[in-house]
Amino acid sequence: MTRSLPRFAACLLALLTPAILHASVESGLAKWRAGEWEGAVADWVTPAARGDTDALFNMGQAYRLGRGVPLNRATAIDYYRRAAEKGHVAATANLGITLWQDGRKTEGLIRLREAADKGDLRAAYVLGVATFEGDTAPRNPALGYAYVVRAREGGLSLASGQAARMATRMSADDRARGDAAARALAAGRPVAVVLAEMAAPPLPAPAIEIAAAPEAGEDAAEESPVDDAVAPVPARRSEPAKGAPVKPAPSRQVEQTNEGWKVQLGAYANDSAARTAWATLVSQSAALLKGKTPIYAPRGGLVRLQVGPFDDRAPAADLCAKLSATGRPCFVTR
Repeated sequence: MTRSLPRFAACLLALLTPAILHASVESGLAKWRAGEWEGAVADWVTPAARGDTDALFNMGQAYRLGRGVPLNRATAIDYYRRAAEKGHVAATANLGITLWQDGRKTEGLIRLREAADKGDLRAAYVLGVATFEGDTAPRNPALGYAYVVRAREGGLSLASGQAARMATRMSADDRARGDAAARALAAGRPVAVVLAEMAAPPLPAPAIEIAAAPEAGEDAAEESPVDDAVAPVPARRSEPAKGAPVKPAPSRQVEQTNEGWKVQLGAYANDSAARTAWATLVSQSAALLKGKTPIYAPRGGLVRLQVGPFDDRAPAADLCAKLSATGRPCFVTR
């Protein structure tokens, strides 16, 4: 009996460790938001050493910004790389952007493509500019324009002006190909397929759903993809066990109002497409969306898929940050 106690204690510790690490990452996030940089870093060191991807990403942010630790871009890159190798999309994007800024453009471009293909809007923006100008990437104005339009339609406000400037330097045919490619990228088509389709004469645009850009007064997910680092993210909670799917919360179709804060997840051609998108999102992010109520808000010829309403902006922003950390574009609106 006595000899079995150490084994029992070890098993109990193994079961409790993920919850302990999660609590530590969450605690660090609260301190970071309060400007307690050193306390935040202290909370993230152990989870990062244990391989927690959010903690690794957050440590990269701290070293990149010099908050709570001495500014050290090499150390930031190391943390980003370790998180990226475990599939953290935001870390992959930041790794690519930081490498690009440091002149290691070939390696940075590889990481930017990885992140852009997984839906990161900042990576799509930087990759688009590089591809449009032929900076390290093979020059392809239509594809570069498509990446920037994809970022704009996903809600990255900085991309709007860039797309407009690009359009003035393109032929009508290139713009048509770029617009078609942007829709294909938004629909998740592989870049190789998109490139093959661009080689053919442009066809009439199909009705493919794309994420809508914020309107005036709405908060973009990220203003500057290059100069401003993404805020540290909270730990993702464990997904439910297989075989126990989370049922989507009851939905409602309402006109968009100013009552409460909402998280916008996209805009779709019709109600059916929006509902299909919600079902897919729930299956992919069950732990984050469990119990959340989808809102289908017709506006401007599209159906906007939102979650809410929230009484305050903080919980809406927190949910959007967690979704963004999984590679899902979103923004907070009211």
